[in-house]
Amino acid sequence: MTYTEESLKLEHHEVLGEKLKEITTALSEYCFPNLYLFRDKHEYKILTMNNMLFLSGLSYNKERYLMPLEDLESCSEEYMKTLLTLLKKFDCIFPIPEKWLHLFPEEQFRQEYIEDDSEYIYNREKLAEYPGRKLSKKRNLVNQFLRDNDPEIKKIESESKPHIIELLELWQTRSVQEMGASDYNACIEGLRNFENLNLSGALFMTEGEPCGFIMGEFAGESSYVIHFAKGDTEKKGIYQYMFQSFVREFCKDAQIINMEQDMGMEGLRKTKRSYQPDKMLHKYRISPSV
Repeated sequence: MTYTEESLKLEHHEVLGEKLKEITTALSEYCFPNLYLFRDKHEYKILTMNNMLFLSGLSYNKERYLMPLEDLESCSEEYMKTLLTLLKKFDCIFPIPEKWLHLFPEEQFRQEYIEDDSEYIYNREKLAEYPGRKLSKKRNLVNQFLRDNDPEIKKIESESKPHIIELLELWQTRSVQEMGASDYNACIEGLRNFENLNLSGALFMTEGEPCGFIMGEFAGESSYVIHFAKGDTEKKGIYQYMFQSFVREFCKDAQIINMEQDMGMEGLRKTKRSYQPDKMLHKYRISPSV
């Protein structure tokens, strides 16, 4: 078994970005910016075998995995065969969306997922309106924020970046996570390469000062993936307002919003569940059954 590997770089965007767009899944790993910005944390490498591309990575629970870079429901038999050959060198194939499970029969493969990896999916209308009794507190917090503030929403552009950095540094000083453990560095790099990575987003201002921002991208299955969302928590209702107004104004072409996983962090899990997700998108790990 002979293959070459190299560390994931920004230069891979041109090739991998197009490949990933052809994969019909809303899983955030199938977005190049997500891979690139967290490349060091997951030790991503591009594998080439028989002129076909794959990705290797390290999961949060330290499993070495192999990730396909083609849609497995439409790829060639040779690609699938090569993927399974490479699997012998790894702990599992990951992340596999539920709709691909039929390609890995249970009599031959173990199909497992870890809840901490699962992504929170919301219908766009839910975040745009916060309908019903269960989301009444979200509506109330938005109203309180609007009573106390006169917010301005701007599309992220070059002149927005200093304001975002200012807010991000404030967020980091208040975070319980140390800088190396938080997504501070990934967010800074995403901002630095905002145009190159084809990201989009919005900056929220009150009284001329930054109070929040959201960065993400449109992805598969008519989804918008929110990669970063930071707000000044001293302004009550800021997050509820940001999600609602951002979805209303910037996600009109999306049907679902992906807020990604909680990584087992209890506070993050509680927050994301409070928005009443419509679906949990599981990421399956595939390994030989024997």
